[in-house]
Amino acid sequence: MQQKVQFAGTLLHDPELVLLDEPFSGLDPVNSQVMKEVVIDLARQGRTVLFSTHIMEQAEKMCERIVIISRGRKVVDGTMAEVKREGGGRHVALSFHRDPAKAASVLRDRLQVAKLDDSGASAEVELAAGADPDRLLADLVRSGAGISRFEIVEPSLQSIFIAKVGAEAATAPASEGSNA
Repeated sequence: MQQKVQFAGTLLHDPELVLLDEPFSGLDPVNSQVMKEVVIDLARQGRTVLFSTHIMEQAEKMCERIVIISRGRKVVDGTMAEVKREGGGRHVALSFHRDPAKAASVLRDRLQVAKLDDSGASAEVELAAGADPDRLLADLVRSGAGISRFEIVEPSLQSIFIAKVGAEAATAPASEGSNA
């Protein structure tokens, strides 16, 4: 409730620039949706909305431009399309409806998979150089994991963030965390 009151107070003065720090933190799904709608509406009115977040999915869905800062230096800066294009690689979004564990050996094959972001029932894979997505699909089907989604996609902002600052963020002292 306090966060909603502070946000409403900020908007009372009809600012052209709205700065928000982790605006969705601590909000339930209903209030998070309301906050998102207000932020999008502000941007559509021509106001500049700048917010920091560690939740890449929100940034990916809402932002036109992205800046990722790690250890006080800018490591990514551009429109979402530019950032994804520069993120490079060939990525595949996967979902499983049977037994994802059966796909493990296929997803560990470094001739096919360069990087894996495994979420259990779903995963994002960056294909290895020269890997054939058709072969990966055939091997996954043969594994018996039960493929419900196999889609060649742009890299997610999450995977770009991890590629750009993952090693630094994982070894950074607690006082030197990373922000997006």
